[in-house]
Amino acid sequence: MTMQANGNIYLTGFMGAGKTTVGKLLARKNGLGFIDLDDVIVKQTGKSIPDIFRNEGEEWFRKVESQVLERMTGKRAVISTGGGAVEKEENVAFMRKTGLTFFLDAPFDVLYERIKADPGRPLAGIDRTKLEERYSGRRKAYATADVTIQTMGLTPREIVKAIVEAGQPL
Repeated sequence: MTMQANGNIYLTGFMGAGKTTVGKLLARKNGLGFIDLDDVIVKQTGKSIPDIFRNEGEEWFRKVESQVLERMTGKRAVISTGGGAVEKEENVAFMRKTGLTFFLDAPFDVLYERIKADPGRPLAGIDRTKLEERYSGRRKAYATADVTIQTMGLTPREIVKAIVEAGQPL
């Protein structure tokens, strides 16, 4: 599998999948920049993600997320997307057109244990059943990634190795 010389590497997956941790390691290993879309949104708006969800709403956040994603053309970076970025078909199409997408897959129970007490994740505070429904609803979109990496039982470095092996040349 090859990608365009100026293409990005997009990491997708539910919250808690390790996109940021793995993304930073992957970027360092390949001499690329690392961009976390949530961090860009925080800098752009001057508001934390929980504040945005509380005061502006998720729909507004997703609109800003799409706008930020569209500015990633030609960055040649590893980009950690928000867990819900794949809910918009235009985001998925953009990522596929401008780079290689990887779905970091893990079972819901594992992800839930990682995120349930994290105040920085506004959706983690919703009812577990509703959160699991959201996870299930996104799986079809996540599955459109170029490569799915089963992360269960792997360390972040092992996930990076799996990405590099699956996505040569990065």
